[in-house]
Amino acid sequence: MRIAVSFKVTPDYEALRQVDWARVAAGGGAGGAEARAEATRYVRRVFNVFDEAALELALRLRDARAERGLETSLAAFSVAGREAEPFLATLQALGFVVARVDAEGDLDFAPAATAELVAACAQRLVGDVLLLGERAGPGDSGAVPFLVAEALGRPCLTRVTGIEPAEGERLRVTFTTDDGSARATVPAPCVLAVGNAVVSMLRVPTLRDRLAARTEQAAVLVASDFAGGGAAAHSGEPAMLTDLEIIDRSRAGVVVGGATAADKARALYEDHLRARLERL
Repeated sequence: MRIAVSFKVTPDYEALRQVDWARVAAGGGAGGAEARAEATRYVRRVFNVFDEAALELALRLRDARAERGLETSLAAFSVAGREAEPFLATLQALGFVVARVDAEGDLDFAPAATAELVAACAQRLVGDVLLLGERAGPGDSGAVPFLVAEALGRPCLTRVTGIEPAEGERLRVTFTTDDGSARATVPAPCVLAVGNAVVSMLRVPTLRDRLAARTEQAAVLVASDFAGGGAAAHSGEPAMLTDLEIIDRSRAGVVVGGATAADKARALYEDHLRARLERL
């Protein structure tokens, strides 16, 4: 079985400091987009959380199939720029054949163009099963898995949380429904969109694995290498990020004063708890 995983590297906006958010807020008006890009240029990149779960599920599926004496090949690719190369090197050390598709433009808010390139690369890698996260920021449309499945002419199962080998070349897939969890036996080829999987962290390759893979280079493709050439990316006015706003997660609270613990407990009871308890 050949398993391909499409992943995305996203900025970790949670790592932005308060002063960085202030710079972003000051980037309005003329030249605002450039100012915002400059303020967030050096934010560290991380695996999209759903894609990271998909990568680890692929590794666990390979290991489970190996215990049954079944062969499995793994491939991973990303529609991204050079910022994805350190992540590709990590995946190489874990046993993936890796590739990067240079979209020659920003596709954060272009799900149709992204899906076109993902489907074309999946066909190039000849994967029987395509795994990818069900959503990815900052666009977070959730449409890419469905568009990819339509382009490939394959069934698509979403909100996947677990994958196990079944008889032959079939898979036993656990996924979330409105009523809870369900399981289905799925034949290849198929597209599986991973959601809130229990396994959400990618394993870390050993130093020996990294050294063994250090001379291997990821294949680099460009949009023009494919038949469609990412034409969907250039249809109409391109969407782009124009503003960022920090989420205020502060909570209202009261500091209970007092010289001793007994004084604080008395003040807490008299000023805050007594009236509530009397209403019970």
